[in-house]
Formats: sequence, structure tokens, C-alpha cells
Amino acid sequence: MPEELIVFFKESYFVVVYGLTLAIAFITYKKYYDTELKYFPVLIAYTFFNELLGYFIRYNPNFALFEDFLKNTHNDIIYNIYNIFYFGFFYFLYWKLITNQTFKKRIVIAALIAFLTHLVSLFFQNPFEMNLFYATAFSSWALVFCIVLYFLDKLNNNDKLVQTNNLMFWVSLGLFIFYNVFPIIYLIGFLQYETWATYNLLTVLRIGIILMYTIFIIGFVKGKRRSFS
Repeated sequence: MPEELIVFFKESYFVVVYGLTLAIAFITYKKYYDTELKYFPVLIAYTFFNELLGYFIRYNPNFALFEDFLKNTHNDIIYNIYNIFYFGFFYFLYWKLITNQTFKKRIVIAALIAFLTHLVSLFFQNPFEMNLFYATAFSSWALVFCIVLYFLDKLNNNDKLVQTNNLMFWVSLGLFIFYNVFPIIYLIGFLQYETWATYNLLTVLRIGIILMYTIFIIGFVKGKRRSFS
């Protein structure tokens, strides 16, 4: 197992940033333990262990989830389930933080449509054998929509958009940068694999993940409890 972990971290180097972010999130937890981000470390931990489990399901025969039903390499189901919780967390987070009632209703509509795309995808894709990539892409854009509404709500309340001591600003910035680009790269990976391989978009995606989590880390370090909103 130790040797397998070493191989894992060499091949999935970007996952290290998950662990680093999680450690810093716990170290700085007193800054936001009573805010709407109090469960954020749990989501980061879920992300970290989900990647770890996904790797071993694909490459280690001892980690088959459904013996005699699925091939050992099928780990798509854990990512499909993960996406529901991941995007659901942020939809609810922005719904809670935004004060404008019209914006709140739009977030609810966007979230319902996003979850509906997952449901509809089940009729065309096997969630055990394939990532529901269309639903994931739409959910990503729905998250970007929520972030835009969050910043518009700030403007409506005469707040500054750039709040360097506000953890929520850094979380929103990281998510916004990554999920503006992620759906495009992600869809190319499934629909135009030659383009994906030619331009090494997997590395681009991993660099994007590192950038996003680095921005989260900046937020944990610079964030101040009284500035959260």
C-alpha cells in the first residue's frame, strides 16, 4: 500500500494540493467556524478521499466496488455521486449568502435544472460505466451563474467586489476562474479525444485545479472572521 500511495501521488500530483488545502482549512478553522463555510473542510476532505478511492478502484483489483457486476476499472459512479454533493453544497451556499430574493429564486431554478440534467442523463448514459459529462458541464455553468449573482448582490448592497479579507471572496474567485474553463475542456475530453490528447488538456485541467485550490489557500490565510459575508 505505501508503494501504491507513492505511485498515486506521482501520477496524481495535483491531489497534493487537496491535502495541503485541507490542512490549512483546519488550521484556520476558528476564522470561519460559525459562518456558512463551516462545512467547507468536509467537502475538501471528501474531494481528497474521492480522488484517492477513484484511483485505486481503477488501478487496483482489490478495490472493486461491485464484484461480478462491474469491471474493476469502473470508478465513474463515485464521481457521479460526488458531483451531486459538490455542486449542491455551493448552490445552497450562495442561496444562503445572497440577500436579493429574485437572485435566490434564480439560484433555485438553476440548481433544479442542474439536478434535472443529471436525472435525464441517466436515460442515455450508464452512471456506473460513464461520467455524466453533459450534466457535470451544465452544473459547472450553473455554479458560475450563482457566483455572478453573488457578486451582483454585493454591488446592489454597495459592497466592494474585491474583499481581500473575506474568505468567501477568494472561494468565489477560485471557483469562478476554474469553472468558466473547466466545462469546455471537460467536454472536449469526452467528445473530441484527439484534441484533448494533442494539446495535453489533462495537464491544463490539473494546473487549473492547482490554481483554484491555491486561491482557496490564500483565502484561508488572509481571511478574517469579521470580514466574512
